[in-house]
Amino acid sequence: MVPAVIVFGDSTVDPGNNNQISTVLKSNFAPYGRDYFVGGQPTRRFSNGRIATDFILEAFRIKPVIPAYLDPKYDIRDFATGVSFASAGTGYDNATSDVLSVIPFWKEMEYYREYQSKLRGYLGNDKANHLLSESLHLLSIGS
Repeated sequence: MVPAVIVFGDSTVDPGNNNQISTVLKSNFAPYGRDYFVGGQPTRRFSNGRIATDFILEAFRIKPVIPAYLDPKYDIRDFATGVSFASAGTGYDNATSDVLSVIPFWKEMEYYREYQSKLRGYLGNDKANHLLSESLHLLSIGS
C-alpha cells in the first residue's frame, strides 16, 4: 500500500498554499467549499469541496484531505502521510508564476527538499527514505 501522497502543481491540486502567501490568487472565500466541509466554509481549494488529490488519499485509506505544506496548522506529523506543495497559478516557466506572485515550480521543489530533511529528522533516515521511495508522487500543471 502507498504510505503517503506527495503533490506538486497548480490550482487543480493546491489545497491552500496560496492562502499563506501574498497573492490575489486565493480560494479562502465563498463559493469555494459551500457544499462540503462543516458549515459550508471555504475549503482553501479551488473547488466546491475536495480536490482530486483528497480523493486519492481517501482511496488509499490514508486520510480524507491532503494538507497544504505552508498551512501553519499542520506539521511534519501530518505531512508524513501526505502533503501538497502546489500553488495555484504556477507553471513550468518562472514567468508564469511571476505574473500573479505565486509559488514557482522550482520553489515547490525547494519546499520538497526541506520536507525531506524534516521527515528524516522525524522518522530517521531509513524510515524516511523508505517512505519517500514508496510514496505516490503526483504532478498536475498546465490545466
